[in-house]
Amino acid sequence: MCGISGIFSKKEINDSSIINSLKSIKHRGLNNTIHASFLDNVYNLYSSELSNQITQKKLKESKNKQSKNWIGFNRLSIVDLTENGMQPFYDEATKTSFMMNGEVYNFKTLKKEFLQDEQFTSETDSEVVFKLYLKFGDSFVEYLKGMFVIVITNHQNNTINVWRDRFGIKPFYYFLDKQKFIFSSEINGIFTTNLVDKKINYKHLAYTFYLNTNFAPNTIYHNIQSLEPATKLTVDLNNFSFTKTIYWRLDYKPNNQRISESEFLEDINNLIQLASVGDVKQAIMLSGGLDSGLLAYQFGKNNIDADALTIFNTKIEAQNELLYAKSNAKNAQLNLKAFEIENDSNLEKIKEYCMAEEEPNLCPEPAYFLAKEAYNNNYIILQNALGLDELFYGYGYYNQINKLKKIQHFLFTPFKFLLKGSKRYKYEELSEFGLEVSPLIFRSISSWEEIKLLFEKYDSQSWEHPISLLTKQIKLSQPNFDKFPLLKKISYLDFYYYISSHHSFRSDRPSMKLGIEMRFPYLDHHFVQKYFNISDLEKGLTKNNNKPFLRKMVRDILPKDVLNMSKKGFSMPTENWIKHINLEESFPELENIFDEKYLTFTNHPSKKWLMISTALLIKDCQNE
Repeated sequence: MCGISGIFSKKEINDSSIINSLKSIKHRGLNNTIHASFLDNVYNLYSSELSNQITQKKLKESKNKQSKNWIGFNRLSIVDLTENGMQPFYDEATKTSFMMNGEVYNFKTLKKEFLQDEQFTSETDSEVVFKLYLKFGDSFVEYLKGMFVIVITNHQNNTINVWRDRFGIKPFYYFLDKQKFIFSSEINGIFTTNLVDKKINYKHLAYTFYLNTNFAPNTIYHNIQSLEPATKLTVDLNNFSFTKTIYWRLDYKPNNQRISESEFLEDINNLIQLASVGDVKQAIMLSGGLDSGLLAYQFGKNNIDADALTIFNTKIEAQNELLYAKSNAKNAQLNLKAFEIENDSNLEKIKEYCMAEEEPNLCPEPAYFLAKEAYNNNYIILQNALGLDELFYGYGYYNQINKLKKIQHFLFTPFKFLLKGSKRYKYEELSEFGLEVSPLIFRSISSWEEIKLLFEKYDSQSWEHPISLLTKQIKLSQPNFDKFPLLKKISYLDFYYYISSHHSFRSDRPSMKLGIEMRFPYLDHHFVQKYFNISDLEKGLTKNNNKPFLRKMVRDILPKDVLNMSKKGFSMPTENWIKHINLEESFPELENIFDEKYLTFTNHPSKKWLMISTALLIKDCQNE
């Protein structure tokens, strides 16, 4: 797990730009740093003040060198902790350089199956992936299981190829115009090159207000894009033209095959065996639910060296799963460490949580809280149970929509006239876009009309609805989407948007800010595709029996109290943290951003937190 940056330009760029970029994302790779450039047909590796002592002795500094191409790598050592695993890698025969951020879990199998005759200098997954590319070319990505961003530069033909993993777990941001291509694992890694102006895109900021997170390729900054999941980006460095290719799609091919409990648990066991690879201390994010309970059980069953970490709040029952987490940990025979969430906060801590992310949020991020505790206890890997709610219908809206689909043709027109304000706007949105997007509509803190009114000074009335844009994008990505059954459409949306642009976005930067790698074992594309194809996952679905298929599969291995617990999930006491904050006094800049409209808009704790995080990010932007 690491941080990567790169600069390619028609003009020569001083090495300070790549070093500054790597410095701004150094938290992603505390163990070592190297930057490189291809000059006069020679590939050159350089050290800097960011490098460890071994590298500083081994490699010379670039010392204000000028070049049209720079790449850099911050390493967080996970697999093979020796210096041999340091990137970038380079192949002299093909004049090709390689960097990877992430983990490819099945690298040992790939090495044994395809690369037995190859010579290796390390035991890392990244070197296996590079050798696989050199052997198979672009088709190498089809063999990879894991989370990754892979950047491969061919210095002979002057092209660069980037692959982002299938569910967008690992981030890749970039700036591209006719003069230069700049990329980094974090948005700030682009701005700190001092080659790109930092400017808010208010339309995209409004999209974030509505959806709670932007969807790739959008960010809240002008000309900064996020590469879409399961996508290959190719940039011709001769003229800075580009192409994008989708290399994998989640599809629906109905399958009525009966899956036994033993087959399902074997599938889960295989995922855990793969995703637990590593040479550092790791832990499981354990709640009182089925998904993390199953994850913990499989870790314990396989005697994998890991602890369980949980958070709790004794003063807010809806945020307290401690008893159930203890039950899960005992069942898995794992050591449980529990951390109590503070119910009170101060302005400095609020600012810390807000600035742990690169776009506004609705609440303090639980992943950041837990990553801080993991860091303090010397863990490097956190295992996360994300994916089963989206795959097996675990959220309440699956049951609600499953009931409504029978009468959806009678829902919309007659009732909207009985509603007022936000409810009426949301009802109109629902009637316009359909039940499949209702989770997006009802998760939103406001209607699009209210948000456009808030952004009125930025000519918002002409802005297209974000759901309209998102659904257009989805149908281009998956041409069969309209043929999916209703619940499959919602599940697909959860994977395409809610996982790739929300959950992964909200977990990666906050955890990596503490040097913590977060893994998602259930987000294996073969596993997801296999169970996405099961046509009757909604059989037995009720309010109290969410994920009926999963419950059936784990009923004999998880504790009864866990099986019967109402869904809660990790969350933070947003209202308590900000109840003492006066926006007008602490953040007077909000009036300049939104006029006085923000005062009537912030009638909910989540909206208030959103305004605080927005004010801080815009202020940071203006101070650049």
